[in-house]
This record gives sequence, structure tokens and C-alpha cells, in this order.
Amino acid sequence: MNRDAPPLKDTTIRIGKILARAGLVPRRQTANYLETHDVRINGERITALNFSVPENALPTLSLVVDGKKIPFVQNENVLLFHKPTGVVSSHRSQKIRGKTLPTIYDLLPPKYKAWFFAGRLDISSSGLIVLSMDGNHIYNLSHPKFGVTKVYHLHTSRPLSKEEMAKAEKGVLDKGERLRFEKITGLDKPAHYEVSLKEGKNREIRRVVEKFGVYVRALKRIKLGPYSLDALAPKEYTELPKSIIRLPRD
Repeated sequence: MNRDAPPLKDTTIRIGKILARAGLVPRRQTANYLETHDVRINGERITALNFSVPENALPTLSLVVDGKKIPFVQNENVLLFHKPTGVVSSHRSQKIRGKTLPTIYDLLPPKYKAWFFAGRLDISSSGLIVLSMDGNHIYNLSHPKFGVTKVYHLHTSRPLSKEEMAKAEKGVLDKGERLRFEKITGLDKPAHYEVSLKEGKNREIRRVVEKFGVYVRALKRIKLGPYSLDALAPKEYTELPKSIIRLPRD
């Protein structure tokens, strides 16, 4: 049956995610955090990165850091963020031609730095990214097996022919991968389209249109599953209640 963000069977969660869920530190900084802080779970000092517990046991754990008890407060909201171009979808910044590019977390308040995100966009693309403290919800939004629809507005260097649009929906081969649009429809302006994807392989939209000798002038994601960008301007964000994701039947 359909379910809202079901927990994965027999899922365990490592110390990095535990600390991230508690809003203490991003996972990639876990090793340093364990070295510089006294982290104890149920009274046991934790120093190993491979320490893990069953995820469903989280509410029963006692987490104490430097003598202070840390509550597992699970924020049930999601954050919708409009990523502008030139920003990295990651905790880690990148350098291009000697210039350090900001990350999505650099543009958000510190309280969101430990949140997980769905909807990685390349540096040249803009649009909707969804963040949440709920790792399962982000997993269900992100994993290709769930077929969550992603919708984009695409501006190409020239109009696509009807034949090219049909080929894009049927699928093309690129570097051994089959790439295809779930749907492509024209918008009111020439060379502007709405494109839907189910899987979303790396740079899939750009790779498909490049097969036709066309390049992307602009690419913006406007929907991710049940969430929409709506009127959010670049760099703007809004926090709202988590929505139900309709998943395929088991």
C-alpha cells in the first residue's frame, strides 16, 4: 500500500547521522567532533565512526555531549529553497577557475546545516531543493526506485522539432546510459519547455538535448514530488509541513 516515508527495514544509523539528527554537526565533520567532544550514548563514550544503533531506537537513546543532555527533537517540517545558479548543492564548496563557490548551506541559517537535502542541481542550474531532518523522507524523494517526478523549465539554444521531442521521450543513448524525458511540452515562448523526469541521472536534461546539437540556455526545477517552487525567488526559502509522498505499491 502507499505510505508516507516508510522506515527502511532493518535500518541502522551511524554516529554521524545521530549527531546530524540532533542538529550538532554535519556528518562529514563527525571524526573531528568525536575527537574534540565527549560524546556519550546511554553512558558509553563514543569514539568510533562505525558506531551504530537501530534507527527505530533513536527515541529511546540518551545522548550526552560534554556533560549536557541533547534531546532528539525531530522537526517534522521541510524547507523549500530556491537554489540560484553558481551555488553548489553540497556541504562542501568547490573552486572553479580559482573562485570558491558558495554552497546551499552558506545561504541558509545555521540551524539547517545538519538537515539532509533532496534534489541535487548542478552549478549552472537553479530551482527547487528540499531539505528535511527526516532521512527517510529525503531518501524517498531521492532514490530512483520510487520514481518521484521532477519538473523543470528548460530554455534551449534553438527550438526543438517535434521529432526531437518525440526522441527525447522515447530515449537516447549516451555513454552507455539510456536517457529519456518522461514528458516534454512546449511553453508560450519559442525554445522554452516543461520537462518531467522520473529518474534524473547526472545532467540528464543537458545530455539529452546535446544529442540534438542543442545546448541549454537555462534550466530551473519547479517541482520535486509533492513540493513546488511557486513564487520563491532565488535564495529565498520557506519552511512548511511535510507532505505525503505517494510511493509505488510493494
